[in-house]
Amino acid sequence: MNQPKKKPAEIEPEAGMTYASPAIHDRRRRILEETRKMIAERGLAGFSMDEIGKRAGVAKRTLYNAYQTKERMIAIAIHEYFERYLTHIPYTGPVGSLQRNVERMVFVVNRNRQLRNYISALMSIYFSVEADSDIWTTMHSMAVESNLQWINSMKAKRQLQPWIDPQQLADDVVRLEYSIINDWSRGNIDDDDVVLHVVSACLTLACGAARGAARKQIEDMLQELHTSGIPQPALPISRKRKS
Repeated sequence: MNQPKKKPAEIEPEAGMTYASPAIHDRRRRILEETRKMIAERGLAGFSMDEIGKRAGVAKRTLYNAYQTKERMIAIAIHEYFERYLTHIPYTGPVGSLQRNVERMVFVVNRNRQLRNYISALMSIYFSVEADSDIWTTMHSMAVESNLQWINSMKAKRQLQPWIDPQQLADDVVRLEYSIINDWSRGNIDDDDVVLHVVSACLTLACGAARGAARKQIEDMLQELHTSGIPQPALPISRKRKS
């Protein structure tokens, strides 16, 4: 599927939201919350702007004035929820580190396990050949960013194989991550296995692209995960191989 390379940051705020009053912010929160709820309940096929307006207590024309299109409103709702969740992850690793990227995957997939209907609906959208480009690109790009920080850090240290394109690798890691989550949402992977499955698969892919100290670090992390599993609570994950 050929999709435009547009990052979530390029989705501009809703019309009239700059310096908005508390009442406007509360209206926005209601709209986006009801949007996410309806995605979980019905997916895109049954999504209704009329009902969103009724649930949020606003006129349908207000929705279009603020968001222009249904697809844009859905993309903003998905992206905002994901970004808000990321800010609450108690990271221990620095930005651009393997540790931080694994922490993100562990926490996000554990969160997904609590939101099965919502995540199943998102995966149905992502893997649909008819997916709206704004929604698809938002879903893809928001997961790419964290991976790309880590991959670019390896490149800056000359710890990537010379034939690796960082953007393509980051894209492929997300495609793999989402395909496993999709399998889980369809009941093909057990709840207790999905976190380790996602993390180990993505690290195995990245391991083939890395060299030197970065490759050794990934190998040590994989060895630890397959020896001891995902720590409970999920963090921190040691950077050293356990004896």
